[in-house]
Amino acid sequence: MADLTSHEAAAHEAHALPVMLPPGKLVGRDAILARVYSQLKENKPILVYGASGIGKTALAATLASAYTELPGGVLWLNVSNTPFPELLARIGRAYNIKELVGSDNPVSLVALAMSTLIAAKPLIVLDGQINAQAASEFIMRCADKLPVLLINDQELTGPWTNIALGKLEMQAAETIFTHLASDQGEGLDDLIRALDGIPFAITVAAGAVRAKQQTPAAFLAALPKRPGVPAPLLTLTAAFGMLSSALQGLLLLMGASFRGEASAELFSLIAGAPEETIAQALNGLMQQHLVERIERYGKPYYRLHALTYTFAQSWLRGSGRLDGLQIKIRDATLAYARKYSGAPDRLAAEMDNFLAVARWAAEQGDREIANQLALMLMQAGDFVNARGYVYELLLLRGLMASSTSAFPAYTDVQPALLFEEDQDEDDAEETGESEPFESDFEAESGDEDADEDLIEDESDDDLVVDDLDDDDVDDDSQYVVPLPFGVTGADNDEDEDEADFEDELDIIGAIEDFDESEALEESEAISTPESSDEITQMRAALVQARQSGNRRQQAELLSSIGKAQVERGQETEAISTYAEAINIYETLDDSPGLLATQEALAALELKTENIAAAILHASRGVELAEDIGNDASQRKLLTTLGDARQQSGESEAAIQAYTEALDLARTADDQPNVALILYKLGYAQLDSGEPNDAIKSWEVALTAFREQGRRDYEGRALAALGTASGELEHWTEASRFYNSALHIARETKDGDEEMLRLTDLGYTAVQSHQLGQAVLRYRQALHLAYVSENRANIVSTTVDLGRLLVESQRHLDITEMLVNEALKVDGNDRDLKRLKERIQDEREVLAPEIQQAPVGGTAQDYAANAYALLENS
Repeated sequence: MADLTSHEAAAHEAHALPVMLPPGKLVGRDAILARVYSQLKENKPILVYGASGIGKTALAATLASAYTELPGGVLWLNVSNTPFPELLARIGRAYNIKELVGSDNPVSLVALAMSTLIAAKPLIVLDGQINAQAASEFIMRCADKLPVLLINDQELTGPWTNIALGKLEMQAAETIFTHLASDQGEGLDDLIRALDGIPFAITVAAGAVRAKQQTPAAFLAALPKRPGVPAPLLTLTAAFGMLSSALQGLLLLMGASFRGEASAELFSLIAGAPEETIAQALNGLMQQHLVERIERYGKPYYRLHALTYTFAQSWLRGSGRLDGLQIKIRDATLAYARKYSGAPDRLAAEMDNFLAVARWAAEQGDREIANQLALMLMQAGDFVNARGYVYELLLLRGLMASSTSAFPAYTDVQPALLFEEDQDEDDAEETGESEPFESDFEAESGDEDADEDLIEDESDDDLVVDDLDDDDVDDDSQYVVPLPFGVTGADNDEDEDEADFEDELDIIGAIEDFDESEALEESEAISTPESSDEITQMRAALVQARQSGNRRQQAELLSSIGKAQVERGQETEAISTYAEAINIYETLDDSPGLLATQEALAALELKTENIAAAILHASRGVELAEDIGNDASQRKLLTTLGDARQQSGESEAAIQAYTEALDLARTADDQPNVALILYKLGYAQLDSGEPNDAIKSWEVALTAFREQGRRDYEGRALAALGTASGELEHWTEASRFYNSALHIARETKDGDEEMLRLTDLGYTAVQSHQLGQAVLRYRQALHLAYVSENRANIVSTTVDLGRLLVESQRHLDITEMLVNEALKVDGNDRDLKRLKERIQDEREVLAPEIQQAPVGGTAQDYAANAYALLENS
């Protein structure tokens, strides 16, 4: 995955948070801010709950803005019943974790997500509709020692503390209103009481008062007279009625979308209006606090508050226009995906909308939309892999392959309107039980046609909505609210700035006449092409196998995918794939399939240094191979087990595993593996303090390698004998063996082996007190390190060489040149820093008569000049 920054990345500046910060200081919440902060400071998870519009997100944003100044920043994830695997995939994108975002099974890499979060130490915020099970699993498996803040409408049970957020007191509510509305006139106290201490209602009312330059009393007069109806609903009704028809239309268009949010570019395609005009109008709505604006990839991104979204959808249902608009939004979204197929940022910005459209279409029985979107993403260059959307691509494939229930990650849940009843409160910050209202403002009067929105009378230009069930209101009473499509409410005069784009922005008319061919060229029918990507084909087959419940086919496909991933170098992904295959083979009681996969997985885990896992799978595989009598697999797994034991420092256990593998290889007269196992056995014997046994093993292996013509391993066996000789302090013999190994490394053009042998010869020369020879060998090794651009080798060889040269006062300039060059490679290396300090100390006591050896050229030249002597020998 390229080094790209996702819009889901942790924020390290307040303005980078994916949420609008409250204007000015958060008012009236000091006590609860302190309480929440004290919990977060101790890394205790906390859930703040309360009715929609009560100010939970503003509270979280205030806390988060402070945390952005800390090194870990803030990982803010907006959620909508989001499952645990999706949370992991989003963490992968946030921190650019290639293995995690490239996996079709993120849960198998939960340890990688956990270690990444622990290292980063962010404040984690989950804001929206919390999936309690997913959030609990996420905290326990990924964020147990991190500050986690959850925001939800309702109290939930989980590994967190629940804190209720209640209504504002009168004084705090008045302070917020006066701050947002600027100049006020009469009626402020009465309006504040009507707004019932709910921050959302206060903010929207203040925005309308300021935009229309009216008094609080005038806005109060525009509120529908409806006892028992929650203040946010009444406030939205009045504020909506004061908008121009163009802004009303745009607000409703946002409400018709499947998430209530998108970029101006997407809304422009939907409305058939210029992007600049759409952006101007959206900014106008934002100034009235009816729309929120953030940024994604340097461009504005707009969203509705959950209450406004539900309000707009209810209007559209009441007018019978929601379904038609959603079809047009579906088509415009497909047009957007085609138009920006070459713009990864634009595709990433709208991925949530792609999934929402696909799910809506699938629920209508149309799976072709998911198919088209999946193909567009697959054909958009390397977008899916480079930007980390493998998980989302699989969701789309699931939608196109079978019922939507198989992939529930993006269920579009309508925001519920939960408003609290007035009550006496002992604690101003806590509330009691809330009474739910129907989210679509539908009556429950028992009409036979329950699917129709309850419109009593359309003879006039007003929409009459039936009473909501409420014990405090007469069932037959009604109230009148203004129509959305240009019908005037209380003061619907247009401001001059709105008039500038009024003629151009006839949103509703534009949508009804929307023709995708006018925005983009008519798309050709998309058929499923034969994919040239082998893994993509197998993954598609795997989805179908999962849907059909064919577990044997799933296991075989997973094994094949794992093998293909290994061939491509996708080793971490292959580990996850093999692990899933093993689980299925175990349920099938398929010993041969299980053994083959255990063997592949153990070897791969060893290669990627997952030592504990390699030991586990190799041990299980050895037992299984013995049970079914598969000596070849048993020998391979014993060798892998020996390698893993040796790497973990368990040399005695490694000797045992190698010895058992050696017996099996000799029984099968497998001479190549006999030699290889003896070579490995020698190192285990040396590390366990048995150098003479190691020499015997290596001498036999050396003879076998020579007979087999395995020149590379012949050189390695000679080097091993040099190491054993050095262990016995037989430095002359060690030098002889290393020189022979160096000759073979140069013959086989193995640069890594050659550098190692030169380093070995340098160390041997130091032990033999041949310091000039040691300097020469280290210089030659340093040249190879520079040629291969191996940063670790450059640093380590420079340290070895510098420690020799600094002992000679004549070579301080040369030593400093070498160290300075290495510090460019790793400026934090402690050994280099110590050498730098040593050079300064030596200069302070440098005798005046000592002349520095001339520095000719660069550090690379100094190393290359020495290597030229080797080339010419």
